Amino acid sequence: MPGALKNAIDVGSRPKGQSAWEGKPCAIVSVAPGAIGAFGANHHLRQSMVFLNMPAMQQPEAYIDGADKLFDAEGNLANDSTRAFMQKFLDAFAAWIDRNAAKA
Repeated sequence: MPGALKNAIDVGSRPKGQSAWEGKPCAIVSVAPGAIGAFGANHHLRQSMVFLNMPAMQQPEAYIDGADKLFDAEGNLANDSTRAFMQKFLDAFAAWIDRNAAKA
């Protein structure tokens, strides 16, 4: 896990008993240039969210591979299938938040 992300998680979970993360719905997206889309990093972060008592969306899972080929020279997403998948993911996450935010 990158140090900056770990620090953000740690700082938000302090002081003990007053975690900013408590009960907040979450979803994990991992992106990598390689073929498995940062599978291990995705699951490592998911473990941390569960420990922080954050309801983590289970489906759809998002492992984005080939990230170095997904964007054009201006930084815009140039892959229509990835755009469609991310829209599906974000719609599912919005529904997940609606179902779980009231419980937080």
